[in-house]
Amino acid sequence: MVLLTITGFAIAIVSIDNSQYKRNKRIIEKLKADNASGNTLVVFFSRSGNTELMARKIAELKKAHVIPIQSERNQIGFRGWIEALTDARKTTTEISPSKVDLSKYDTIYIGSPIWLYSPAPQVFEFAKNNDFTGKNVILFNSMNSKFEQKYIDDFKTVIEKNGGTFEKHIYIIRGRMTQQIDTDSFLKEVEKLIKN
Repeated sequence: MVLLTITGFAIAIVSIDNSQYKRNKRIIEKLKADNASGNTLVVFFSRSGNTELMARKIAELKKAHVIPIQSERNQIGFRGWIEALTDARKTTTEISPSKVDLSKYDTIYIGSPIWLYSPAPQVFEFAKNNDFTGKNVILFNSMNSKFEQKYIDDFKTVIEKNGGTFEKHIYIIRGRMTQQIDTDSFLKEVEKLIKN
């Protein structure tokens, strides 16, 4: 009975993940217009597209350049979900690009989902590999429930070790998988966060 319950839960979660990914992909296409003109960069890692929605909206509002972090691990589907669970709270993984020329940017937004209360390892890896000297860095996250400040402080330490100023941490709690806020409300929340 326990095995059946666990299997049913996993199938439900992966199904919701896939559904979110497909829905978000359509919306993201509308937000991808390249209107970058400033000295702000948005870097992000996203599995199901929730954090990418957030990233694209920030980029639209700030007229920022955008760089998605790619990773072979943690893709959509059952295997990626299991990898995300086992990778949660880690700070190393393989990413592309791992290093970026940040010289033309003053402000850098770095975003990821929260996995087991911690930002995904992809953004820790990006932070460790780059020089943030003279840059203001803002960490942004989307999540189901909550984060632990210890992991945000760990990320801040990496940024400061690499010369950056950790300006702040902004986030949106979407709600549990079956009770998440709708996309329009989510994007309005992003707008409120950025305008404050």
